[in-house]
Amino acid sequence: MRFNRAGFIPCAPSPQTALDAVPDAWVSRLPPPLHALRAGHTELFDDQRMHWAFKQLGGLEGKTVLELGPLEAGHSYMAQAAGAAHVTAIEANRNAFLKCLVVKELLSLDRCSFLCGDVLEYMSTSVERFDVAFVTGILYHMVDPIRLLDLVSQRSSLIVIWTHVFDERGLGNKHFARRIGPAREAEYNGFRYRVHRYDYGLHARLAGFSGGTRPYTNWLPREDLLRALEHFGWSNVDIEFDDPISHPHGPALALVASRDK
Repeated sequence: MRFNRAGFIPCAPSPQTALDAVPDAWVSRLPPPLHALRAGHTELFDDQRMHWAFKQLGGLEGKTVLELGPLEAGHSYMAQAAGAAHVTAIEANRNAFLKCLVVKELLSLDRCSFLCGDVLEYMSTSVERFDVAFVTGILYHMVDPIRLLDLVSQRSSLIVIWTHVFDERGLGNKHFARRIGPAREAEYNGFRYRVHRYDYGLHARLAGFSGGTRPYTNWLPREDLLRALEHFGWSNVDIEFDDPISHPHGPALALVASRDK
């Protein structure tokens, strides 16, 4: 879509003009009836990881959801379609936040609220509790991932995580190996764990980057992530989509867990 010099759109309104109004490339392919629009190609509005998670949770009907980093509202859309009572989604990336608002309008996400700001700041000041927390695609973008897990543990009794982790089996991936650093010991309120610094590199400064707020982040080893969940009282951990080798951006896994309220 071309804009005139004043930034106005010289044609009739349409879903495509709404998508094109966001100054960033789209990642996701939108669901029907909007699937033919020019957008991205990733199936985040029909994500098999989330279909699996919803089944493990026993469905979302009537549940309240906290979503951290909704990106383009794909999982928010799926949660509403699955019957969630309400989704509160926190997004710090301004362009991603605008995309969520566009999707909210186009797909009538009337049970989803999108808030623009930092997830840690929100969770440090909010006292609201939720039935389920979606922590998908954000934990590996955190400099202090254990603090995020702690705060989530205070806000919900069910959790869905998809994240990259450190796993030595993934070091054959050159993209991953050249960005990941050696293990470093860390501590959070008496809990000792390890992290590996991951440097984003040049693409962190390019348009369309949707990672963390700093030039680097800290990835948890797989075993330390599971230890942290146990430390914060999570149990009944089910793991799927466990891919230590073939994911192009490094080892990754999905999990669902529960804890006593």
